[in-house]
Parts: sequence; structure tokens; C-alpha cells
Amino acid sequence: MPRGKRVQRPRGSIGPPESDGRFAAAGASCETALMTSSPPPELAADPPARRRRPIRTALLVVMGVLVVGALVVGFTPLFDSRLDSDPDPAGDYAMAMDRAAALTGADGPDVNPECTSRILDHGERVARSVVLLHGYTNCPAQFSVVADAYFDAGYNVVVARIPQHGMADRLTRDLSYLTAGALTTLADESVDIAAGLGERVSVVGLSAGGTLAAWLAAERNDVAEVVLMAPLMVPKVLPEATVGPVARFSKVIPDIYLWWDSALKESLASPPYAYPRYSVHSLGALLAVGRDAQRDPIREVPLERMVVVTNEHDAAVSNAAVGRLADRLGEGAQERVEHVFTDDLGYKHDIIDPEGENVEDLDTIYGVLGPILGIPGLQEELRESRAISTA
Repeated sequence: MPRGKRVQRPRGSIGPPESDGRFAAAGASCETALMTSSPPPELAADPPARRRRPIRTALLVVMGVLVVGALVVGFTPLFDSRLDSDPDPAGDYAMAMDRAAALTGADGPDVNPECTSRILDHGERVARSVVLLHGYTNCPAQFSVVADAYFDAGYNVVVARIPQHGMADRLTRDLSYLTAGALTTLADESVDIAAGLGERVSVVGLSAGGTLAAWLAAERNDVAEVVLMAPLMVPKVLPEATVGPVARFSKVIPDIYLWWDSALKESLASPPYAYPRYSVHSLGALLAVGRDAQRDPIREVPLERMVVVTNEHDAAVSNAAVGRLADRLGEGAQERVEHVFTDDLGYKHDIIDPEGENVEDLDTIYGVLGPILGIPGLQEELRESRAISTA
């Protein structure tokens, strides 16, 4: 049988010789298709992006949890602690004077000499004693004339310096260390001393001092009379719903200092011993005490007398909040006195300081306050004080 013609194939080729061209064309077509066709979506994603996606999801979850946690902490009282009073009244005059010495002895050389705590006593326990609590960023000098008037009326008098106040350096940053606990401890100690100095204790406070006075009246049965003058419960610049969050968040955020007068700043010199600025931390501490004072009172006996003084022209505190506080504290009081300085009078917040913002109207203001406070000689005391200072 004759043999067929042998065909030479290129080295490396496969398949039958007659299919060489067809296979080459098919191979080229497949290669082109692979290069031009789109891969499945699951293969198209960039592998690094796929790895980042779970990380972003986890971060969003964590951020969401933090936001929810912040809202819970800020806007609910879940983590508020009750600022309970710890009464330890001095049993007699001698014990009270020992404690008074400790109070005044705590004022070191860094305290302005005008701003130290003061004790005015008649050398024995008397029928009445009074605690005077000054305002925020001010000091005991604010009550100098009022203290003398009470003393002349027969009272033994305790004028306590609120912690971190009254420093010689008016730009001190000590306010950053003020806490609600330090405020209530000072208030308790002041009444403990007054209990040994007088048979009947009154507490008088302005602004922040009014906040502490309200807290004492709500907590202690041995406070017979309370005088609240523009107590700082809700600052007028804050919506009431934000007071709680400010009080809570102020404990954890970095402290911030703000000028009372953004134009004058450190040049603000009225009164000359008060600080020209305040801090968010210390304001939060005061608001915490104010919130505690607005809870249902702990005291078991009604107040003998409650006096509330408000000022319609006051740009610092909310009078509506003061009214609600007075209704709660004054329930069952034997005597309740309220006085409102009307808006047309134009009086500013501090209605007590002899060198403060109402200095031109203070003689008239004292003429109204004296009888209300039970010290009718207050106006005359102011006039004598001014005569001495100008002599």
C-alpha cells in the first residue's frame, strides 16, 4: 500500500496538521475574549478596600455607642450622686470658736486680706447667729457692711469664704479645682459653727451663696431662717434643659475660662477683689449643688422664715427657677417673705456688694433690704462705712 506524503509540522505544534490554522485562530479569539470581558463583581473589588470595609463599620458602631453613652450621661440623672448634708453642730460656744479658728486659719498668704473668712461674736452664745455666703467669683468682703449690721443687731456672725475664691491673684486658675463636695462641706461647716454661736441659725446667701443657702435649708433642720437673694439655680443664658448636662460634662471636659466682660477682660475692677473671669468647671459644680437643692427637701420640720429676693432686671439668673425652688422649700414655712426689684429700677445682679455694680443705688437698695432681713440699721451702716472710707 503506497505510503502517504509526510508533512512537516513546526516544532512545538500539537494536533493534526490540517487543524493548525483553525486552532491558532481559536486561541487568539479566546485570548482576546479573556482580555476584554468583565470579571464577576466579587472579583472586581479592590482587595484592600474590601479589608477596610469591616474596619469602617466597626468604627461607626463604636462612635454610635459613644454618642448614645454621652447622651445618657449628659441628659439623664442616672449617674448623679446625692449631695447629702453631714451635720455636726458645735455643742457650745467654746467648741464653735475652736472650729471658727480652723475656718479662718485655712486662709493662707495667697488669700486677699480683704477676702478672708470672718467671725464677729459677742464673746458668748447669743439668741441668734447668721451665716453669710457670698457670690460666685466674689469673696466675704461683699458682705462686709451686712455683717456689721447683723452684729450691731445682736447676732453672732459667720462670713465664710467659698473654696478657691478670694485669692490675691485675681487671674488665678484655682477655680478649676472647685467641686460640688467642697461647696457643700464649707456650707455644712459654717452652719455647724453658727449652731454653737446662736440658739437660732439664719443663713443668708447671694447668687452662688444663695445656692448654698437653699441647699442648707433643704438639708438641715437646724436652719431656722433662710434668705435667698438671686440664687444661682439656672443661669439666664442657659436653657433649663441644658443645666444638667452642663453640670455633668463640666467634670470631664478640659476647663475653659470666660471673661465676665469681654471688652474689659482683666481690667474689670468692680469690685476690686472679685475675679474678672469664671471657669466652666466651677460653674458646673455650683449647678450640681443647685440641682440637688431643687429635689424634695430632706429636712423634717418646716422653716420658721423664708425670704426670697429677686430682681427682674437681673441678667444672670432665671427668676422662674427661683420661684419653683421657693415654692418647694417654703412649703409649711411659718413666715414667707418675697420681694421683687422691678425691671424699671435697672438694678444689676449684685445687690449687696458695697463696691459692686450697683454702688450708685446701694443706699436705696439697702433701705429696702434692711427691714426685710431684720436689720433695719443696714442703710445707716452703709453710710457710716462710706464716711469712714472717705475720711
